[in-house]
Amino acid sequence: MAFANTSLSVIGILTTSNLALGIGTTGVLPEVIGISSDTLQKWKAPATYIDNIIVGFLTSINLKKQQIVSIAASAGAACGISTTAAGVDAVYNSVSNGVIAIGATNIGTNVGLATTAIVGFGTVFADTLVAYQYPNLENGNYTTDNPIESPSNVSVISSNAGIGKTTTFTQNNGTSLGNVFAITGGGGSCTGWASSITSLINEIATLRSGIATYATAVNSVKNYKHAQQLDYWSLNKVVNLTNAQIDANKIILDVLNNPAYGGPY
Repeated sequence: MAFANTSLSVIGILTTSNLALGIGTTGVLPEVIGISSDTLQKWKAPATYIDNIIVGFLTSINLKKQQIVSIAASAGAACGISTTAAGVDAVYNSVSNGVIAIGATNIGTNVGLATTAIVGFGTVFADTLVAYQYPNLENGNYTTDNPIESPSNVSVISSNAGIGKTTTFTQNNGTSLGNVFAITGGGGSCTGWASSITSLINEIATLRSGIATYATAVNSVKNYKHAQQLDYWSLNKVVNLTNAQIDANKIILDVLNNPAYGGPY
């Protein structure tokens, strides 16, 4: 930092510069950063709360999907099941109920059944919830010059609810939960199992439809949270740069005060 007062020595210039810079980092800026931090926390609170509601929906959905897989496994071993992809689609790929699995055909031993006959089956994948986030903002990395470089998607769970700029719910693109079969007949528990699968599918459809409103709400909040994160990051970046300049000045002051280099100047 240059000063117009030419009566100062270079040591005086840098010393005065460091005093001025220090006032900023220990006086005004901490207060402003504190205000920005408090405001950011106020935006994080609703973002976290609403994200957690959606996480609850997602947890219930995937638990019901796992229940469907377990029931279908029992039914596949004990009941008559469809031998066609269309038969599976009729149960698990209904537009009204939402897609749970898409039908295909394969040898039973290849899809979890003790039979070499061709059977109809579908693979169930978990629904997912991800946040589009900027690690430098979320982690407070003030050494970088770009707070929004290297964005990434991260799974939203209870421990990181509220993270990121947007929350996105997607059906059937997570990990495989197992295979399912369409029950076509059989005695004993088969009718009850078929009814349970249908009920669970309907419950999943209801849960999925409820997510949309919350996702819209949380993304509106996160848009403001993101703007505040940029403000908070920028203020801390100023402190980072200022402290770096103070440290650089101290190094030069050591040189200027060293008689070995002709100092003090």
